[in-house]
Amino acid sequence: MATVSNINLAIGSGSSSSRREVTVRYRICFSECEAMDNTVFVEKVTLRGDDPIFDDHLTTLRNQCIRAQRGCIDREIRRQISRSTLDEDPDTIIFGVVLGARDEVYARVRMTPFTPSASSGDSNTVTGQFGPAGA
Repeated sequence: MATVSNINLAIGSGSSSSRREVTVRYRICFSECEAMDNTVFVEKVTLRGDDPIFDDHLTTLRNQCIRAQRGCIDREIRRQISRSTLDEDPDTIIFGVVLGARDEVYARVRMTPFTPSASSGDSNTVTGQFGPAGA
């Protein structure tokens, strides 16, 4: 199975006061068998809020297919993300005084082997008289 390591999240100043630049760096290493087979994985990178009971999904930075290759590859994603998205523990305002709550954000990188699956859909329903009564 492909391994993910050296995951690092950095959040810096953004293009405006309402945005932050988010950078996620990581390394993906494929096995020799995966490279020989040209195995395809779904590479998904998300930002999550760290909370005591359950962690919140904040946003998806990448969700795409990647083909295995020999050895390891280093990846980097840079995105401008709104501060409101990163504000996973909202601040409290009492009588105009802002009580700041610390936000704890981390990146999750997941490599899932791609498995083709069936898909179907239905059209709209057309109603009418298609028998002799509709002549």
